[in-house]
Amino acid sequence: MILVAGESLMDIFPVEAGQGEGAHQGMIFRAHAGGSPFNVAMAIGRLGVPVQYLCPLSRDRFGEVMANTLKESRVDIELCPRTEMATTLGFVDTSQADGSARYVFYTDNTAGCGLRKEDLPTPIPPQIRALHFGSFSIGTDPIGHALESLKQAGQNGRVISVDPNIRPFLIRDREAYETRLASFLDFATLIKLSDEDLEWMHPGMTSEQCCARYLSKSARLVVVTRGSRGLLICNRHHQVTLPAASVDVIDTVGAGDTCQAAILTWLTRQQVLEADDAGAALDALDEEQLRHLGSYAVKASGITCSRAGCNPPWQTEMEIM
Repeated sequence: MILVAGESLMDIFPVEAGQGEGAHQGMIFRAHAGGSPFNVAMAIGRLGVPVQYLCPLSRDRFGEVMANTLKESRVDIELCPRTEMATTLGFVDTSQADGSARYVFYTDNTAGCGLRKEDLPTPIPPQIRALHFGSFSIGTDPIGHALESLKQAGQNGRVISVDPNIRPFLIRDREAYETRLASFLDFATLIKLSDEDLEWMHPGMTSEQCCARYLSKSARLVVVTRGSRGLLICNRHHQVTLPAASVDVIDTVGAGDTCQAAILTWLTRQQVLEADDAGAALDALDEEQLRHLGSYAVKASGITCSRAGCNPPWQTEMEIM
């Protein structure tokens, strides 16, 4: 089983309102449950792999929507504390010409950022073989402190998966954030980065150089998503590039999260995460296996890009398309 820990929120999408006689021009809004770790958990559940999610969920109406969305996507939310804090909100702008998304978040004193150390499972259930961490919750307290404790507790023989999914506008102290992020990346088994992450973290470094950097530490698999240029996937012995999926892009919301979920799903199905030495099993993946893994991730991400918001594919869709 995979445990995903990190922020949850409601993505709020502005939609131009129609104009009738006497109507004022304005905006209406469409809400979708989201947040990078939330999306990863949802996508893993839909792809048919056992997954638990760990993040407080509000008792407000949005929190109920989020809880129901997870349950409908076959995600176990037994570990999610329920709280009176309001749901975290993220306003999304998808009006960019390339379909990419920009965000504004409301995070202070909200449920999606409110995980505390006392909320953590003690001990971590033995059936958990991988822990995934991601996005701005790593650098946002109190949840960041809690995730760091969970990461330390979970390192004993488990795969540690990290997707920084950096949101620069939420980083108030770059030095402190980089120190916290390094505490995750330097001990991660599996790392997924985007071109945007690389530009912020390691300006001037190529994707290949970045993969080599982390593979020289604890990482055994590094994946770089490069938008319309596809995917780079590397272990310590092989490097594979794959083109992006050929789809009509509606928007890219949740595409990277779906990619991460698909990677973890494929590795679970191939018994890599269940191996006594998962790191060695990742090292042993040959070029053909990496290509199959990357193709599966590209396919899943492409389906998400073809739909509005983060609406990851179900296992049956992956089998018939």
